[in-house]
Amino acid sequence: MKKYWFLLLAALLGGATCIFAKDTLATWKAPAGVALNSDFTVKVRLQDGVWHTLSSYLIKVDEVRDTRHYVENASMAIFDFTGKVEVAVTYNLGEVQTAKVRPLSYDIPFQIDGNTVTFTLEHPRNLSVEVNGDIFHNLHLFTGSPERTIPDKDNPEVIYFGPGIHTVKNGELRVPSGKTVYLAGGAVLMGRVLIENVHDVKLLGRGIIDYSIKGGIRIANSRDVYVEGIVATQCATGGSENVTIRNVKSISYYGWGDGMNVFASNNVLFDGVFCRNSDDCTTVYGTRLGFEGGCRNITMQNSTLWADVAHPIFIGIHGNSKAPEVLEDLNYINIDILDHREKQVDYQGCMAINAGDNNLIRNVHFEDIRVENFRQGQLVNLRIFYNEKYCTAPGRGIENVLFKNISYTGENAELSIIEGYDEKRKVKNIRFENLKINGKLIDDNMPDKPRWYKTSDMARIYVGPHVENIVFTSDVAQSQRRFVHPGITYTQGDLDRMKAMVEARQEPYYSTFLKLKESSYSSLDAPVVNRGEQIKEGRFNATIGVDGRRAHDLALLWHLTGEEAYARKAVEYLNANSYYTNTSSRGTGPLDNGKIYLLIDAAEMMRDYSGWTRQDQQRFKDMLVYPGYSNTENYSAKYANYLDDTKNGVTFYWNIYNFDAARFGNQGLFAARSMMAMAIYLDNEIMYDRAYRYLLGMKHRKDDLPYPSGPAISSDQPIHVSPTMIDYKLLQRKNDIQDYGYDEQLQYYIYPNGQCQESSRDQGHVLAGLHNYVAIAEMAWNQGDSLYSSLDNRLLLGLEWSYRYNLSSIQSYKKQETPWEPTGLTKDMNEVTFDNGKYLQIKSRSGRWESVNISSHGRGDVAGTGGTREMALAHYAVRSGLPAEKYTWLQRYRDYMIERYGCENWGVAPNWFYEWTGWGTLTKRLTPWMAGDPVTFSTGKRVSGLHQLPSTILAADYDYYCISENPEGHTYHNIGTVRGNEYRSDGAVELQKIDNKYVVVQVEDGEWMNYTVNIPKSGAYAVYLTYSANSSSHVAMASDQGLEISSSIPSSKKWKETKLGELSLSAGACVLRLRVDKAGQKLCLSAFRLEKVERDR
Repeated sequence: MKKYWFLLLAALLGGATCIFAKDTLATWKAPAGVALNSDFTVKVRLQDGVWHTLSSYLIKVDEVRDTRHYVENASMAIFDFTGKVEVAVTYNLGEVQTAKVRPLSYDIPFQIDGNTVTFTLEHPRNLSVEVNGDIFHNLHLFTGSPERTIPDKDNPEVIYFGPGIHTVKNGELRVPSGKTVYLAGGAVLMGRVLIENVHDVKLLGRGIIDYSIKGGIRIANSRDVYVEGIVATQCATGGSENVTIRNVKSISYYGWGDGMNVFASNNVLFDGVFCRNSDDCTTVYGTRLGFEGGCRNITMQNSTLWADVAHPIFIGIHGNSKAPEVLEDLNYINIDILDHREKQVDYQGCMAINAGDNNLIRNVHFEDIRVENFRQGQLVNLRIFYNEKYCTAPGRGIENVLFKNISYTGENAELSIIEGYDEKRKVKNIRFENLKINGKLIDDNMPDKPRWYKTSDMARIYVGPHVENIVFTSDVAQSQRRFVHPGITYTQGDLDRMKAMVEARQEPYYSTFLKLKESSYSSLDAPVVNRGEQIKEGRFNATIGVDGRRAHDLALLWHLTGEEAYARKAVEYLNANSYYTNTSSRGTGPLDNGKIYLLIDAAEMMRDYSGWTRQDQQRFKDMLVYPGYSNTENYSAKYANYLDDTKNGVTFYWNIYNFDAARFGNQGLFAARSMMAMAIYLDNEIMYDRAYRYLLGMKHRKDDLPYPSGPAISSDQPIHVSPTMIDYKLLQRKNDIQDYGYDEQLQYYIYPNGQCQESSRDQGHVLAGLHNYVAIAEMAWNQGDSLYSSLDNRLLLGLEWSYRYNLSSIQSYKKQETPWEPTGLTKDMNEVTFDNGKYLQIKSRSGRWESVNISSHGRGDVAGTGGTREMALAHYAVRSGLPAEKYTWLQRYRDYMIERYGCENWGVAPNWFYEWTGWGTLTKRLTPWMAGDPVTFSTGKRVSGLHQLPSTILAADYDYYCISENPEGHTYHNIGTVRGNEYRSDGAVELQKIDNKYVVVQVEDGEWMNYTVNIPKSGAYAVYLTYSANSSSHVAMASDQGLEISSSIPSSKKWKETKLGELSLSAGACVLRLRVDKAGQKLCLSAFRLEKVERDR
């Protein structure tokens, strides 16, 4: 027999039973006179312990039959525990034929014995126990963890309600600021709790606000409010900020019985709540019921929703059409939806976003949501609409919505709807990742989807007009991400293109190469110093900074020249920096450690150099994450002592892994940039996603450490005030909102008008942060992800905004003959646009700074950073192909630098030598057709590299384009909609395996594909095409140098090679375009080759 040592306290007050030991159990008796329900007898015990009978309360729920509402009597029982408990639920109205314990995702096994259902719990859960299919007379079983502290009832700051029934004057308890209201287990309050126009208020306990009290909890125009453990009919929040609702249960049965509404509030967290309601379970609205303004940072997580009427989750219908509002940064994570029943199509949707009243709704994140077999409604409903019953205007837009790991199991879902309103009011950038319907993964590449189907058809989603960029994808393959190497700043295709242009002496590549070669950082004679095990405070530029600059430039020269002396010297610098065990830096650790970027970039370029031994390279890898990498244990907390440089005990990753929540955004961006580079070099997908997801405001991966929590709390009074900025003291960072997101995130570093978070500080740091973002975006692009285009090309808007301000102060332009200045000041984000030029006065996400006006400090000092202007221009002008007016100031900025310095090198400002790659006119200058990366494919893996002549180029090996943007019109033009197969899956060109090779099939008139090749010598080249077709075709080959040839080709049911003609080409990297002007019946394209034509002299 097991023996337990425990203390058993029979707390006679209210009959509470608490067992404190290895396993604990806390129960409370209902007070005399409260309404109970005898449908169930509920007992609980510790393993092999004594059974305790729980009070079974009467609660009321709403059943809709046809179109009428009926109030039904259900049951509720409550207890707390730790360890493991056994539960026995006896049905007193008859025998149990069938039973369910929900949510089903908990997968709780149970046994049925006559009229009793028994099961074991090891973790606190909010459950529904249902017998014989009856969901309206069920048992709601709410279990929690024991309360850690119970407020002192004699404390004057505590309003204490012990076990029993309590009435309050006028049926309302108004809570003053600074007070804690405590409802003990076994307490029933007959009145509403009103938290209005106050701050620093808590409502705690295991008590109940009686089911007869409509609107049980109301939080209005208040801040810093915490509610935990209470049962009530409703819990609404309006006009408030910094509100946490944890483990609150909301059950309603009357009309307009919304569970947890949010109106015009910011920083609201719902954690572990249970909502069963007679209207929407949870909503986010703008202006409504006297509350005014938009909403930001609303999170519901670890919760259960049950909508007897209307929506489980509903966003967006209410606002102020005369002064449009924004609802943004809304997160719904780890939620079970047990039911949804709504006959009216206008109010359907388990996850519904309906933009009305000129609302703009953006950055909404649904993740890990499990939807059970609801009775009637839609899975998702995203519409911009004009509901005249509730709205005075349609919404402005719905943007950037992620549905990740959503599963639905059932057969009652009606057709879901995604629909915009008109050309100016669109739904755009909707991404479904790992959507599963009845176990089937819905993906753009799913094997059983006919090519003429939309993927949304497979999900039973109607996609209406005015909808842009809907993607269905899965991370099944991404969980085994194949990194492209090299793939940090340069792919092999980039390096090959540079080399081809240098060997052909094409400009400006060649002159830039000569300056790179002549640079003192490329010297083969400079001494190499072994840097030892520690970098002390203030020594980062003089160690990893300067050595990273040298190693990067030497590695680049090795690739361009093939001279091994450059490779050996680069390896010397890498080895000299591979012994660190302590890279402490008090205060600016993420910034300083982030300067490892160029050394990693050099290591990535040297990874395949045979002269860098495996042992030396492994030591360098281990050094980056010393004392070791972990995605579950925080080594920084274990080893770091930031008060003593000599006791840090961790290196680069552990000084950057959490970015920088306490400082200006550029410092966290240094960290993110090096983290992403490190991840690519180490082939670490979790680390890569840590950087990428964080910058885009996503939640951390389940298999990784969480991001910094929040919100940040700063002093009420400033510690410094300047004409452009107000400084505050950071007091603490709360843990209320996990993965809170700070100033380095794209949405907070660059505001929707393009203004940078640091623009009130000085212009040097603005450019530092923006150019960090360009470098990060380039890395992501090389790995197949597009940060460049995120938030509607937000990065480009930021560059344009800051370049306009800086460059116009030193150069005069048409339509901008005088220096550009902001046209006004406002605190309303909805009032600022790039075009109207207003300056946004806003407090930083870290809470430490508030922008007042733009700072002119450093204005016009535009020469500082390195090769990011060419990099950014190449992307937006060539890869994205945006209209020139979208990058006006970026183009002007690049042109100004070329005019002034002749080429884009690594910059001329002190202390900026070691922080950015350079030589952009060599490394990133692209011709107008160079939108993609030249590639071949091996067993589905992308292999970057310029096509070299003489060789045969497969038609299937057209240039690669990042799949998260639309490749159509960039590296190919294809009329069909079928994606590639296992050979490559990055586009819509139809491929098929025929005669053991992949060929392009189903070719139609006007289709084309691009191929970047190295032309070794200028002159005429004969072009040969291998194809098959049942009838004649007309095919052309063009080049980005301006010439083309075309030819009719006869029918051939077997593979046939034919000469298209001779094409004059200049030496260097060149894009060839294979174009089909007229496609014969069943035209298939296999390959082409170019052969130099040697003329007789």
